[in-house]
Amino acid sequence: MLTLEGCRARQQRMLAAMAQQGWDLFVTGDRHTAYYFSGSLAPAESPVWFALQSSGRSVLVTPGNRDGVCADEIRPLELYSAHRTITHPYHDALGLLRDSLGVNYHRVASDGLGSPAFLSATSDATGTILRLRKRKDDDEIAEIRAALRYCAIAYDAARLAIAPGLTEIDVYNAMNLAVVRAAGTVIQFRGDFACGERGITQGGPPTAREILAGDLYVLDMFPAPALYFGDTCRTFAVSEPTEAQMKAWTLVRQAIALAEGMIRPGVSAASVHVEVKRFLDSHEISERSFWHHTGHGIGHRGHEAPRIIAESQDVFEAGDVITIEPGVYTKALQGGIRLEDNYVVRQSGLENLFQYPMELRY
Repeated sequence: MLTLEGCRARQQRMLAAMAQQGWDLFVTGDRHTAYYFSGSLAPAESPVWFALQSSGRSVLVTPGNRDGVCADEIRPLELYSAHRTITHPYHDALGLLRDSLGVNYHRVASDGLGSPAFLSATSDATGTILRLRKRKDDDEIAEIRAALRYCAIAYDAARLAIAPGLTEIDVYNAMNLAVVRAAGTVIQFRGDFACGERGITQGGPPTAREILAGDLYVLDMFPAPALYFGDTCRTFAVSEPTEAQMKAWTLVRQAIALAEGMIRPGVSAASVHVEVKRFLDSHEISERSFWHHTGHGIGHRGHEAPRIIAESQDVFEAGDVITIEPGVYTKALQGGIRLEDNYVVRQSGLENLFQYPMELRY
């Protein structure tokens, strides 16, 4: 979970931004942003409010955890009661927030979900929040590392399960079971689980497609045990890799090394994508098939800035946590090869957060 120290630091940066903008109050009903500032993780699809006054006082209305939470006033919200009927929990949450805040604010800012009905938001704070979230604190990086642990567990399970004649669902079930056992509960475990030629242009949930000898199996997964995502990809050859598959695998590894060598604070994300695509397209075996992003930022949403695409305006900064994930996809290869690790951008270059073999053989 996020730490008190990290949440306090993020609140201080938000207060500095509020002073610069002249905002009296910031308020959010987004559980991601509430978690970011307070460390209280509310259940999905439940009401939550976090408010920060320009004085530094913070208020949290939550049905989530309240121990070790960074808020000056915490208002517990009931979603279920054996004694009273709860029909409108969102109205209840608004009432608790109104009781704690009052209504006398001149300039209120809110993020994309809007402000409470009893306040008139005069400013959109979405851009400010996104800029603050781009650089990750140590406790956020620790959350991403925790998610990456489940990627390694899932790959270990996949390597044992993959065999011709099984289906994508069979392999997914083996991975998911291993993740659930390791976590001791169900966690968010999504990804791209397409095998063979289905993986050339598709991804998404597993299907009943049978795994064939000679297929390449792309497994791009992004678990999030506590909102913060890990996002990695490995490709496994279902049979002994062919010469062409090994050449394509080597090419993708070289593309990763090219991106790793370019990324530093101050470098534009677009320039990295352009060079990686130029490199891959210059080799005949790729058939100019690299069609997607070279990578992107990750955090408590799956895709964040910096986005490593051709028209990106983003610039790498120290503290960014990013993916690098070039790929090659052709029928001649019987599928695609995509490899992906996660990194922290440091002043001296990249720190790789995921140390797991990239070999095609399993």
